[in-house]
Amino acid sequence: MPERRFDASGFRSARVLRAMTQAQVAAALGIKDQSVVSRYESGDASPPAEKLPRLAALVGERLDDLFPRPGLPTLADLRCDAGMTQKDTTAVTQTGSPSPVRAAEGGRRKLAPHYVAPLAEAYGVSVEELLAAERRSFGEDVPAAPQHPQVRQPVGPQSIARKITALLEGASEQERPTDTELAELGNARAGRTILSGPLVTSLRLGRRTHAGPEVLDALAAALDVPAMFFETGDAEVTAVVTNLRAARIGLAAVVARGAEGESQNAELMRWVADMFAGGKHGDASPPQATS
Repeated sequence: MPERRFDASGFRSARVLRAMTQAQVAAALGIKDQSVVSRYESGDASPPAEKLPRLAALVGERLDDLFPRPGLPTLADLRCDAGMTQKDTTAVTQTGSPSPVRAAEGGRRKLAPHYVAPLAEAYGVSVEELLAAERRSFGEDVPAAPQHPQVRQPVGPQSIARKITALLEGASEQERPTDTELAELGNARAGRTILSGPLVTSLRLGRRTHAGPEVLDALAAALDVPAMFFETGDAEVTAVVTNLRAARIGLAAVVARGAEGESQNAELMRWVADMFAGGKHGDASPPQATS
């Protein structure tokens, strides 16, 4: 099956619209040399398929829109869509080697039954979808598996790494906390040591794809989101929380810099309060600008 197509010019246009530099993209990908990103955009090189979800998220685009795939996914496609390397899957299969996944992706040996459900969860798909993708990896022509109500096509970040990234993108580079700062904040709010800088780094970069409830709760506290944020598989809930958090940060910045007069800032805050209260004082019409 064909892989997703990297649209070099489309990515560059989206990056420019997002006001991001190539250096910022390189830093977000953990690449020291920004010329690598330049080669991506010129078409001289293509990023690894597992980096495409991260690239799409960085510029605020849907993966399927920016980097479409002409066909149905194989096992390798599902893994890459989750932003994972073969080595990353060892944390899911609890094996010392990615050979079970590598063999299945290469059409040599099917996955052992006890690997199927954990991998489906890590990839953000149903068991039926994963098994259909496995059959395609063995050369079978398999139609799309039916979508279950609880398994939605991703419309926002789904993995822990993508959720962290989406939240951090709501802050400017200068205001963005380091992994160590996030760990310290989460521990302070939890009242005990749960997180560490290296642990947050491994979760943010997708090197570690699973974490216990205590870790996820502390991480959510550090990032000012509900405890259920990292556990829900509902893409709509994820998108709402992410967007509301970004809006709150933007609103706080507007008020803090005193862009409007005191009375207008007060009107803005009243409008926000009314909007979330369902417009109890009327239709929650936007505050009127004055000259």
